[in-house]
Amino acid sequence: MEYDSEDTLENTLRKFIKRSLVCITPERTIKDAAKLMHKENVSSVVVIKNEIPVGIITDSDLRRLIAEGYDVENTIDDLLKRKLKKQYKLITVDIDESVNDALSKMLEHRIKHTIVTENGKPRGMVTIGDITYRLAPFYIYHVIRLRRAKKIDEIKDILEEFKGEVIRHAEKFSKNPEEGRVDVFFEAISYVVDATLKTLVDMIGEIPENFVYCASGSWGRREQFILTDRDTLVIYREEEDKDEYDALIDEVDIRSFVDEIEECMDEVGFPPCPHGYTSRNLFFSLGDLMKKVDKWCDSAEKNAVIISILADSRAILGDEKILHDVKLKLVEKMHRNILFVGHSLIYKPPISFMGLSKSFDFKSRAIAPIEYPVRALAITNRVVSTSTQKRIEELGKIGVISNEMTRDLILAYNIIMRFKIMVQSKLEDELDVSKLSSIEKKMLEDALRIVKLFQEYVEKNYS
Repeated sequence: MEYDSEDTLENTLRKFIKRSLVCITPERTIKDAAKLMHKENVSSVVVIKNEIPVGIITDSDLRRLIAEGYDVENTIDDLLKRKLKKQYKLITVDIDESVNDALSKMLEHRIKHTIVTENGKPRGMVTIGDITYRLAPFYIYHVIRLRRAKKIDEIKDILEEFKGEVIRHAEKFSKNPEEGRVDVFFEAISYVVDATLKTLVDMIGEIPENFVYCASGSWGRREQFILTDRDTLVIYREEEDKDEYDALIDEVDIRSFVDEIEECMDEVGFPPCPHGYTSRNLFFSLGDLMKKVDKWCDSAEKNAVIISILADSRAILGDEKILHDVKLKLVEKMHRNILFVGHSLIYKPPISFMGLSKSFDFKSRAIAPIEYPVRALAITNRVVSTSTQKRIEELGKIGVISNEMTRDLILAYNIIMRFKIMVQSKLEDELDVSKLSSIEKKMLEDALRIVKLFQEYVEKNYS
């Protein structure tokens, strides 16, 4: 997905700057500046005298000074006087200038950092990197900011801003059928959520060994919209050479780590699954889970939810091979289970010879009718892919569905997911068909007819 250059390039720096200004006074030493940059995790500091910016010291300056043998115990004032002898001029940009103007000025003067001022006083800092990230696909900017975040409140603020931007892009998707690829839209959201989790883990501490933390549900499939409720699970591998007491200590340590992750995700506004399908409850040793998989698969229809959670799981932290081994066991045990496939057809698309229903719950009547049987066919045909579109493609490759049906299903899936964006961006569950344009109604009706034909095919051939 391309970032909207028309919106971005004409934005002023007032809307753009997010980086806090890190300042130092001229009487401090070069070494002090380096320590401050390291402490604040920034690539430059602004030198302030009488509330006026008089210079910038960057990481490039520090590398050059060290290479030249410059005494880092000298004051910053000494360095600035040295720069002045070389016709040094501090380049600043006004807060009401556009991002495009700032970029042009920085390229013209061959600088990577510049101070943003308002009425002559410093308000912030902008770097070439900031602008580059901002002009990249929209989620990259937020991922970079998240990975730099040091406090929970920073993460919350970034996520709130990201939500607003997602809604803005969602509106474009709903108005323009040609606006980007729908899978890229959802992947962008999952990258940001993944980055949120990883940043929180960096704050918590070192990741335990021999465990994997997995996302499931729409997050696991990379089909999530903004920050819907999270489904997660944890699997840890017991070490054979440890006695029972040490093994118990390891389990307690991992559980404590996982509880802290879950609490942090709660705090930043990423709510847990209301049905309790989170790693607080879905916490397994590998050996015990392998036994449970045998038991669950023997009564697959009864255990369809937990089987689906395992199939939809995607490793986020830790040893992904642990999850891969479980999924291989799952698909081998479920191979050719026609009763499970038949059970996946419980949700029917809201369409008849009369056409579409006037209104319907979009998740259960549009998404589930394609998502559930595709997942069931994948599980029972040794396909371990997680996303719905990838599963459709894999089923086509191994001949479970024809090439024509593969193409039709991918088209139908993408149309349905576009409407999902439309519905969920309005924080609604029901789709009111009367509010659709004639073109939108026809698109959705055609997509759901494809799903209906797919279900009939599955019922006839695989259940």
